[in-house]
Amino acid sequence: MGGSVEVIGLSKTYGRQNIWHDVTLTLPPGEITAMMGPSGTGKSVFLKSLIGLTKPEQGQVFIDGVDMVSARESRRLELRKKFGVLFQDGALFGSMSVYDNVAFPLREHTKFKETKVRDVVMEKLGMVGLVGQEHKLPGEISGGMKKRAGLARSLVMDPEIILIDEPDSGLDPVRTSNLAELLIEVNAATDATMLVVTHNIELARTLPDNLGMLYRRELVMFGPREEFLMTDHPVVSQFMSGDPDGPIGMSEEADHKRSDPVSYEGVGYPGSTMVHTGARAIEVLPRQLAPRSGAVRASAERHRDRVSAGAATLYVADDEESDRARAIPKPSLPIRALDGTGSLFALALDTVRATFRRPFSWTETLQQFWFVVSVSWVPAMLISIPLGAVIALQLGTLTKQIGAQSFTGAASVLAVVQQASPIVTTLVIAGAGGAAICAEIGARTIRDEIDAMRVMGLDPVQRLVVPRVIACVVAAVLLNGLVSVVGVLGGYFFNVVLQGGTPGAYLSSFTALAQISDLWVGEIKAVIFGFLAGVIACYRGLNTAPGPKGVGDSVNQSVVITFLMLFFVNFVLTALYLTLVPMKGA
Repeated sequence: MGGSVEVIGLSKTYGRQNIWHDVTLTLPPGEITAMMGPSGTGKSVFLKSLIGLTKPEQGQVFIDGVDMVSARESRRLELRKKFGVLFQDGALFGSMSVYDNVAFPLREHTKFKETKVRDVVMEKLGMVGLVGQEHKLPGEISGGMKKRAGLARSLVMDPEIILIDEPDSGLDPVRTSNLAELLIEVNAATDATMLVVTHNIELARTLPDNLGMLYRRELVMFGPREEFLMTDHPVVSQFMSGDPDGPIGMSEEADHKRSDPVSYEGVGYPGSTMVHTGARAIEVLPRQLAPRSGAVRASAERHRDRVSAGAATLYVADDEESDRARAIPKPSLPIRALDGTGSLFALALDTVRATFRRPFSWTETLQQFWFVVSVSWVPAMLISIPLGAVIALQLGTLTKQIGAQSFTGAASVLAVVQQASPIVTTLVIAGAGGAAICAEIGARTIRDEIDAMRVMGLDPVQRLVVPRVIACVVAAVLLNGLVSVVGVLGGYFFNVVLQGGTPGAYLSSFTALAQISDLWVGEIKAVIFGFLAGVIACYRGLNTAPGPKGVGDSVNQSVVITFLMLFFVNFVLTALYLTLVPMKGA
């Protein structure tokens, strides 16, 4: 029998918008449940809340007795291995072929040999009609094919709980019917607990054992299909018939609680299979789909026993009670700002811990290091030459005015090594490599790839954040050394050529006053600054708002936040260094 899912008093709010509140239901183990509702009622958010991808403000979600809301992330990652999730757009990894996408969970969580992996993958691809397309990348196939490939990946580990978000989107009617039959066959074979979010009325009326509906921020009805479809509840009746006349309007602002012509009296028409809604007549209780293979669904038999015994009852929301419960405290702006800052530091700590966790992604780290260096070293070099020259020229003019020309070299070199080089290096890394990292992870976020990783029981911090942060740190250290050398040489050249400085005095004053710690402080700053640039870029990418604008905003915020943090942290480190380390000769 499939896993158990029990939801108690779940409430979710984004900013000032309440998505839904006080949702309570139990998915009968092994049965198929469909969740419906008008667009924008939070059906996909509800699905993500069940697996801990979205944290609700109130309530509990028990998966086999474990609360996903309060459990530690490590425990949630383990529990997610029980799930197979089909996201609305497939959430395929764009850099992998269809075959590798489907094989990915098997390679991560089993010790199957590649021949066994291939057998399982080709079996699942055959189930969804994608044999012959396995070599293509997600960008080379249609939206409907991406959906079917995502379904194959969600089934490859034979999960106990299967969550399916809009299975018919991007599919034609014939393939939608085939998909419905496939889900019935999967349920018969695995006895998995299934929750399907859909707008497709025909799918909702013929596929599930149980039905629920979200409307106006609440679960208005939930229960056995036989009772749900027989109700004369005006909201349910209008939605199931697709009638434009009724309480559901074009937007939530146009919605109202009851339509005037119809009054609700609970479950009606007990002896009828037809209901007239406005000018339309619909068959409210069509025959449920059965496996074409002739297999017997154990869950269907359990469902019939529950209904006949009266153990399965129809839940209908109490409007007055739900109105009183709708108010959820909204966090103030300072609280949200503190929460965001805390989340950033939490990601930094998680990154440090995950760095020492196995397996370590060496290949990904090397690829990211090469990428960051390749996009950063040329701008860093071009900036370091005029920067060293400006510092040398300015300090040379100043020391000449006060008669201390012999200290020009020491002042210039220390300014470049301790201050300018680490900041310039990290600003370039943040503006080039960090921006690209943020954009890449942000794009993965809006395509649900990050959530797909979490569903597979993989930690995105360990797989994505750690390699990119380490790449930024190592690149910052190496480029800082390069920028320091180039900056010092540039300053030396311009001081000697343009200001008539003495070549020997420029370097001798540096060696006379500088300490080894002066050289180390620049590299230590580079390590800290590189770490900050990488963590901030990844944090903004992981918290990207939907859509291309969300990615653009995240990139902009990543660069700006990194710049502000660098100058603040540089001031703190410099003040500590000058306080704790006495100058040479002091």
